[in-house]
Amino acid sequence: MLRILFLLLFLNYSASAQTNLSLGLAAYYPFNGNANDESGYNNNPVFNNATLTADRFGSVNSAYHFNGKNNYIKILNSPSLNSKNTISLSVWVKPTGFYYDICHASQILSKGGGNYMDGSYALRFDDALYTQGNGCGGEILKDSTHQNFRGTGTGTSPYSPYIKKGEWYNLVYINDGDSAKLFVNCTLKYAIKFSEIFTNKDDLFIGKSDDELFPFWLNATVDDVRIYNRALTKDEVKALCIEPKKIKEDKPVAKKDTITKPIVLEKREKKILNQLEVEHDSISVTLYDNGIVDGDSVTLIYQDTILTTHQLLTDKGRTFIIKIDKGDVNNELIMYAENLGSIPPNTAIMVIYDGKKRYELNISSSKTSNGVIRFKLKE
Repeated sequence: MLRILFLLLFLNYSASAQTNLSLGLAAYYPFNGNANDESGYNNNPVFNNATLTADRFGSVNSAYHFNGKNNYIKILNSPSLNSKNTISLSVWVKPTGFYYDICHASQILSKGGGNYMDGSYALRFDDALYTQGNGCGGEILKDSTHQNFRGTGTGTSPYSPYIKKGEWYNLVYINDGDSAKLFVNCTLKYAIKFSEIFTNKDDLFIGKSDDELFPFWLNATVDDVRIYNRALTKDEVKALCIEPKKIKEDKPVAKKDTITKPIVLEKREKKILNQLEVEHDSISVTLYDNGIVDGDSVTLIYQDTILTTHQLLTDKGRTFIIKIDKGDVNNELIMYAENLGSIPPNTAIMVIYDGKKRYELNISSSKTSNGVIRFKLKE
């Protein structure tokens, strides 16, 4: 019995850890009005002449634009920016032009030189796969319709659709010590056997390479740059490329004048499990089963409004958009257990997007108590 309990606890922990986007985060640049590192390692820039602009959600001063001529961000080398044989890179990028000089490459970020030197890591887009490298003979770029994204060790043949200027793309590069993978907008484009020790003495650059001969100036808008010292999971890749704004457009917003809370709720103790201060008056909430899918069924109530009832908790998330009232108001999200599944109590993982910020909370309920998450709008 104890062995079974231990196994269940282990599986529960493993499942909840699959989307921990803070684990192993060595550098994080959300570009919220500045280029500071918010990972806790203080890998802040020593030079930045890029221009603040709107991000993919239209929020002003929340991304940086690089002009393809002389804009870049420089971060000094540090131990946290070097990894052994595992690494993950994630970035949002909107190409607005292409590099027309030698090799036709546009460097999004790089540490360790412009051309994938030993110990380096980088993300770029170029036409090298389509031209078979002929662009490195000094030819001026004339065809800008066959550009692909690439990462260190990836890229053997061109893929379609090719890059379009003016469109946002999410890139996630992963090396697990044995192979290199590149995801574009959640879709795996390359998976190639490749190993490397991602350690060098060079500085980190965003917007160019650290190479005078091959500067590879970037003409694009960049946002949400992340560097991990581990390999991300498929669930984490999906979490990074999800667009909260699109969810907001597609999902109905609960209205307070629809359904009142069931009387049965008043018969149960209310347990405040977490209190979260948010910056936006509209946030997305996605509910998953926590660990083993065991038939949990819940009713979700927000501010006396039933969002869903007889909702089975599974590994497929159900997303809701909720409005946060201003002032000293208890914006309460309540999970009411209709049953306890085969493994009591009723537990769920709640993934919350407050603009760009992502939170992951555990919530549970039983036959005697309702789990409650409170939200307050930051003033």
